[in-house]
Amino acid sequence: MFPSTDDDVGKRALLAGGGSGGHVFPALAVADELVERGWQVSFAGTAEGMEARLAASRGFDFHPLAALAVRGRGLGQRWRAARVVMRSTLQARNLVRRLGAVAVVATGGYACVPAALGGFLARRPLLLVEPNAMPGLANRFLSFFAKQAAVAWDETGNHLHCPTERTGVPVRREFFAIEAPTTLSGEIRLLVLGGSQGAQALNRVIPGVLETLSQTLDLRMRVVHQAGRGKVEETRAGYQAGRVDAEVVAFLEDVPTAMSESDLVLSRAGAITLAEICAAGRPALLFPLALAGAHQLQNARALERVGAAEVVEPEGLEPERLVQVLTGLLEDSRLLEMAHASRALAAPDAASRIADQLEGMVGGR
Repeated sequence: MFPSTDDDVGKRALLAGGGSGGHVFPALAVADELVERGWQVSFAGTAEGMEARLAASRGFDFHPLAALAVRGRGLGQRWRAARVVMRSTLQARNLVRRLGAVAVVATGGYACVPAALGGFLARRPLLLVEPNAMPGLANRFLSFFAKQAAVAWDETGNHLHCPTERTGVPVRREFFAIEAPTTLSGEIRLLVLGGSQGAQALNRVIPGVLETLSQTLDLRMRVVHQAGRGKVEETRAGYQAGRVDAEVVAFLEDVPTAMSESDLVLSRAGAITLAEICAAGRPALLFPLALAGAHQLQNARALERVGAAEVVEPEGLEPERLVQVLTGLLEDSRLLEMAHASRALAAPDAASRIADQLEGMVGGR
């Protein structure tokens, strides 16, 4: 079904994934592994998404393909999105042929759909990467065209229409290079992550909670808070009112460094973020997003069961409740125990296993 290759084009791949960091960062981790193995890697996605900027910042050539989201859209918008994807798919087919790519890797999100379908039309095998127990809409659709999928959970295969292999979640190597904490200093360092778009609920509640904690526990705190675009000033004002030392940013470019300098991560529970937390060996207080088919809650509970995190569900996002939870975390040695449990969940070979899967898939056309 797939074309034979020669030495010139035998190790070229097109990676696609975007719309959020949760789709882009796994692609970057796999790309780094493939480059080490002698592959030539190109990226595709939307020109407006994070994938364009992040791929270029890592030295990968990037090819824009228009795509529009369909989830939560009306019938007219869905029809428009379908027309855009059809045009971009034909462009992607030509791109795959021009690059000489022998395979396409899609890590989810609407931005990867044109490249994945274009690769299929060009008769190249498609490998999906799915970090969630419940696959996203794009990967569920693309699984009809994929040869294989790399997954983090065994049950994911129940929702896909192609063979799956459990590999774990690919995470950038910088996270695994972070040293495990051995002691806590007199200053508690907190990292607040609301996802690539920020989390307004955390932005509003966390500054006041930390003000109360710093006063009642007589703690010195240093906070780095990713608030999301357009939400920085309001969040910063909350910290300033409570006289809490906080650096508030719209988006964290260097998450590995921020995690290495933290004692506790307060975060949403997207699969990629949790994989990065585990790779860094950091304890976490998790706030699963209520929307998302409950898979953020499933992700968070998996860490909680082994003692790597505590979970606060949306109905528990009240200042009094959070003060109580954080007091319990910060007053004893639990943070170091949680850090050890967190790193035990990491999958340092995930990117390598996915690269093995891709090479085996291409070799066994």
